[in-house]
Amino acid sequence: MNSERRIYPRVNTSLVAELESYDGNCIDVTLLNLSVSGMLIEGGNEIASLKPPVEGTPLEVHLHFGLDDQAVHCHCLAVYMRRQSQEHTQLGLSVLSVDRQALKAIQQYITDKLM
Repeated sequence: MNSERRIYPRVNTSLVAELESYDGNCIDVTLLNLSVSGMLIEGGNEIASLKPPVEGTPLEVHLHFGLDDQAVHCHCLAVYMRRQSQEHTQLGLSVLSVDRQALKAIQQYITDKLM
């Protein structure tokens, strides 16, 4: 039996989001799942080519999306990348920082989805 090891509940989504790299380039992505500590996004070939500003350092990005009339802006760390096909790449993100109001919106969204 495979038990869930996550500390925070995660819900499946299909939300439009925008990934912003360190150099300001923006990539349209889909938010596939969400928790208060991280998320999974999927996008095209642009995600596969993302690199950190200095080789050997972590890849940090900003993710922008909306939840029920609330704009959410998260500073995230890329924890893994998985190519699904030639056109689709998934990126697992861990939240480094998010403002208090956006965090409340994420918590409420997750609570509503779990009910």
